[in-house]
Amino acid sequence: TARTGTEIDKNIIWKKVHLRGFSSSNLKDYTKMFFKDEGCQTLVLNQLEANPNLSSLCSVPLFCWIIFKCFEHFHSAFDSHELPDFTVTLTDIFLLMTEVRLNHIQKTNLLKKNNRSQEETYRSNKEKLFALSKIAYLGMQKSLFVFEQEEVLSDLLEQDLHLGFLKTVPNYEGTVDQSCYEFLHLTLQSFFTAFYLVTDEKVGARDLLQFFAECSMQDTTLSSCLPLSWSKNYHPTGGDPFRNKEHFHFTNLFLCGLLNKARQELLRHLIPLSTIRKKRKILLAYFFESMKSHLKGLSRARLKEYN
Repeated sequence: TARTGTEIDKNIIWKKVHLRGFSSSNLKDYTKMFFKDEGCQTLVLNQLEANPNLSSLCSVPLFCWIIFKCFEHFHSAFDSHELPDFTVTLTDIFLLMTEVRLNHIQKTNLLKKNNRSQEETYRSNKEKLFALSKIAYLGMQKSLFVFEQEEVLSDLLEQDLHLGFLKTVPNYEGTVDQSCYEFLHLTLQSFFTAFYLVTDEKVGARDLLQFFAECSMQDTTLSSCLPLSWSKNYHPTGGDPFRNKEHFHFTNLFLCGLLNKARQELLRHLIPLSTIRKKRKILLAYFFESMKSHLKGLSRARLKEYN
């Protein structure tokens, strides 16, 4: 088995191996195995080559399978190598992956198809989702990606570790009786962080936009890249220009994706609709003010015909 958290009797195990994921050559081989049509193979490989973020996700076999199933659906539904009129975003993929994992733990007859809607799946598991998102958020604030067992179990029930969102990692402090955990992929922690920002009703404007400041390459205050009245006294944590801030960038992308109007039908089953609209309004105000500030800072050409 390759499922995270699956317990197997040690008496029947001969050897344990660590799954390293797909390399570039492995990914090409798997693409040829998954898609029998050569034209479809070429299309998928071109898409992955053009999108390094998507290609990175495909190094995890579970994510790769989900992404390929999406491509397979497009190919069968539209019977064309052209992309359809609508688009599928990373937010769509992560929402689908979360739904699949939540449905996987349901004790249903294997011969019966699960007919639960996405909204029903999320609503019935919202406490689990809230707990996971809180863990992700508290870690993201500190750029922390490995969690002690007590940190995880303070919010999440032990049986929920089998959902597969968290995986065990070696404890480098030498503690034998406790495990450490990390999210299956860094982008998954970013997704749940954004989920927390959207679904926690206590999150205000300041906290909602905090990671936009962290994405600035310069050591500036939030007011320089977020020219809003409530941010004048806020300073981003850390000032190391070599610090990898990709996790903040993905968090912001997922935040935008979750606050998109297309997600309103799903999220209204988790939080009041008024809260969703309020947070979307804050995000739009940030983009508007940032763009206005950026345009004011651009140099203007001194041409007579345009004066």
